[in-house]
Amino acid sequence: MSHAVSSSARRPDLAIFIPSYAAGGAERVALLMARALAERGMRIDLVVSCAHGGLRDEELSGVNKVELGAINELLATPRWVRYLKRARPRCAISMIHTANIASGIGRYLVPDVPVIVSQHYAIRCEPDAQWWFRRWLGFGPERFAYRRIERLTGCSQGVANDAADVFDVPPHKVLALPNPRHSQEASLELTAGQQPLFDRPVLLAVGRLTPQKDFGMLLRSFADLSSRHDLNLVILGEGPERASLEKQARELGVAHRVFLLGFVDNAEAFMRRARIFVMSSRNEGLPMVLIEALGAGAAIVSTDCHFGPRELLDDGRLGRLTPVEDAKSFAAAVEAELAEPDVGHGVRRAERADWLRRFDQDVVTSQYFDLVQEVIKESGRKPRPA
Repeated sequence: MSHAVSSSARRPDLAIFIPSYAAGGAERVALLMARALAERGMRIDLVVSCAHGGLRDEELSGVNKVELGAINELLATPRWVRYLKRARPRCAISMIHTANIASGIGRYLVPDVPVIVSQHYAIRCEPDAQWWFRRWLGFGPERFAYRRIERLTGCSQGVANDAADVFDVPPHKVLALPNPRHSQEASLELTAGQQPLFDRPVLLAVGRLTPQKDFGMLLRSFADLSSRHDLNLVILGEGPERASLEKQARELGVAHRVFLLGFVDNAEAFMRRARIFVMSSRNEGLPMVLIEALGAGAAIVSTDCHFGPRELLDDGRLGRLTPVEDAKSFAAAVEAELAEPDVGHGVRRAERADWLRRFDQDVVTSQYFDLVQEVIKESGRKPRPA
């Protein structure tokens, strides 16, 4: 049975659908947009397949939370369809592949609710970094599910173009819609236990401990650098690869300089003090941590993965780009950055201010608001599909 955390008798303007409250980038965007659009007067339902994850207790004033109570993200489709039939939102937007497939199916079964599907990650990537569903079944199920959607958005132009090609979505239905920057709410101070980490220059990475982030390559690169530089490597994030990464750090002889701190609520405090922010990903969409690192004024070295880093770093003007999965090139780029005079985080923040305005929450919220209004208006003019 669906469970409404709060209730509203009025038809929602927009249902934002996510698989869980996991503390990932797309989930954070969903919660940010739910709150921001509600503040602009929209009636918002945040619909969640599985009610678990680190963001479940986030305060969402003015937003109606609807927890579907599914035992599995992929098995949430019947409950999503029942929600659509009961609530009849004027528009629905889904984020993350499992919710996107359910939304596409819902478009067939509840044709008077227009659907926007939002892609936040590279679609085509290395097999071991690919979603298992796609490895087994290919892209056919998603291609079918998205035939009747009103729009497909990508968090970067690269993701949008890739998704349009893979899923055979007409170009007029496809657009790039960036992730917004977080408004600063967390502390910019370090705790007493965190401060000693910065007794040496710190290379900082942030992300889930998964194959996609390729922290194994980062550890190999760091081991190379540690033979010539006295550094600490700090990784903020949690995930299934923790044990293997800890073992790798021990085998490389750098465990005493590698700190896997898990999730912290003051990541920007680390970014404002790190000597270099490093991102080793095999693929991305438009990584929010890179936007946050730019805003914090960090020096940056990133892999030139599909998609996002090159777009965010303005073709390398705002940070160094290296080939994917190449530990030696990554170490060389870090070493080159270490050799440069450090102009300081404040100087870099000022230099990047104009560039980063496109990711301001107000700017991105306006783009979401206009898109939803446009889709609602269009759906009122369309005949129902046969």
